[in-house]
Amino acid sequence: MTARGFMYNLRNEAARVGYSRALQTSMYSVAKRRMQIRRIEVIYLRREDLSPLDPQRAARLSCRVASEHDLQNMREDSDWRIGDELIERFLDGDSCLLSFVGGELGGYTWIHDGGRPEILPGFRIQIPDGYVYNYAGFTLPAFRGFGLQSYRHHQIFERPKWSSHEGLIGYVETTNWSSKKGQSKSGYRKLDELTLMGHGRSSVALLPRELRDFGIRRLHD
Repeated sequence: MTARGFMYNLRNEAARVGYSRALQTSMYSVAKRRMQIRRIEVIYLRREDLSPLDPQRAARLSCRVASEHDLQNMREDSDWRIGDELIERFLDGDSCLLSFVGGELGGYTWIHDGGRPEILPGFRIQIPDGYVYNYAGFTLPAFRGFGLQSYRHHQIFERPKWSSHEGLIGYVETTNWSSKKGQSKSGYRKLDELTLMGHGRSSVALLPRELRDFGIRRLHD
């Protein structure tokens, strides 16, 4: 990228998130592209830290677990962002929780309860007992503002399959400001950051002590 292109992107990003965050985003993008370095914030949400639901909004909301038929139909519509990878994860045992507003499908989130999620290609971790890995949450633009993300989190804990679990584990890249804001509003807290250098199974992962003490380990298949 030319210096002019860099400054153009920086100004556009600064208009959205401010110059300090825009500079962090630009520098991180360069490190990620040229040196294959990724910084990932591991986040967690305990049952007792769930954000309270608005009763009036929640009255219009509902959830159910998706079937393979549901997901195959959704894959035909690119708006839903259901690709082969998510279908494969479903066939491997992960679950997709669909969320509805007034009976109309508005979004979904995914749950891995096997304790060994692959959070990035070739990078699998062990998570502590009592936690499930919650990932790939998505809401159609027309249904944003209805509180679907927080509602789905409540619904995970209310389902018999996960009712005995104490919390959710997730991750967000360090400069994904919008996702970090949304996760924080839902009650998620930052546990710590890990650094991933390289790509796939040959990558090197630096896990700080806070993550290791929590029970998170890298797994090599």
